[in-house]
Amino acid sequence: MTDSHKQLELFPDKEYEVGTCASVEKRLALFGEFPYHSAPFKSRNWGHALHSLCSYQSKLKPAIAHFLVRYFSCPGEVVLDPFSGVGTIPFEACLQGRVGIANDINPVAFHNSNAKVSFPDLSDIEAVLGELEAYLRECPAGKEELNGVRLRNINGNIHEYFHERTFGEIVAARRFFRNGKCVSAAYSLVFACLLHILHGNRPYALSRRSHGITPFAPSGEYVYKPLLQHLRQKVRRSLGYTLPSRYRPGRAFQASVMALPDLGCKVDVIITSPPFLNSTRFYLANWLRLWFCGWEDEDFRSSQRGDYLEEAQARSMGIYRSVFNVLRGVIKPGGLCILHLGVVKGRDMAEIIRPFAEPCGFETAALLYESVEGCERHGVRDQGGTGKHQFLFLRRG
Repeated sequence: MTDSHKQLELFPDKEYEVGTCASVEKRLALFGEFPYHSAPFKSRNWGHALHSLCSYQSKLKPAIAHFLVRYFSCPGEVVLDPFSGVGTIPFEACLQGRVGIANDINPVAFHNSNAKVSFPDLSDIEAVLGELEAYLRECPAGKEELNGVRLRNINGNIHEYFHERTFGEIVAARRFFRNGKCVSAAYSLVFACLLHILHGNRPYALSRRSHGITPFAPSGEYVYKPLLQHLRQKVRRSLGYTLPSRYRPGRAFQASVMALPDLGCKVDVIITSPPFLNSTRFYLANWLRLWFCGWEDEDFRSSQRGDYLEEAQARSMGIYRSVFNVLRGVIKPGGLCILHLGVVKGRDMAEIIRPFAEPCGFETAALLYESVEGCERHGVRDQGGTGKHQFLFLRRG
């Protein structure tokens, strides 16, 4: 058990479960002090190690998700994140005894979320690894298949990232996962681990030296890195962290928010962070991992991008009228819908989208601002010019 786990377990119930007794106003006052700025929560690495299952651009800080869940939901309640990314919010919900439901259109995000909210058994993980090992041995990639791999020059030709033997194993592994019809948690965990090691600037990565979040053009020597060896090491690291006794499994879906699947129940709380205005396009920042997920060159230019909210809101912020209509249909009357947003280059996102929420039956409970000037950028020089974060609290009528 990590120090973060011990911290979670040691909270006295009456202090920890703020949501069971305090009024919304009291909880807002507590959250408005931004408790994640204090030790131990302010540490860059605070939180369960599985939050780092796979690197992902603009991932919400786990400590923020922790306090949003802790202050605005209760044990046993259903917490939905319809733009879950790599599952930070729903995983925090599961860690705190809630039912975390994740949804994201991005396959990179879905598999990460699925692995975290429905953590698999070791035997199931070993079975997936065994199937992959046999497949790589029996169905290697041939020269014709390797030569047929084409991807537009985003940050260098894809062949430039890997030693040719490593690349052959990656192409065969991609075929294995594309042919698989299973979306079990074990499948997703192995898949997410492979996505994490696909590129980076540390010895774990299969690529030449690049960036661990966005695959910038690679540098350095071409060195053969056996896929299965590196993958098993990553999986072992991921399995080396215990879950707290509070942990409760959740569910994950891969869909556009406009086609949200039947959740089987009304949710108690929605906590989410939709794409910021003028933010990095996630399908471009994740281009190498999306290729591994099955995208081809034409997919990066096709109409499927239109289902991504960052594309839709770039055309018209009126898309949020439809978003709030969907959210109203899945949340219980009186439930809170909490959105983590940003002021980007002077544009106040909360004030822009709030008018679309009110006709859909939501009233504003609070709007909090937090300065993030000087925050970490993880080696990426421009992440949209976000000067402030916002927390828009809406109550469903």
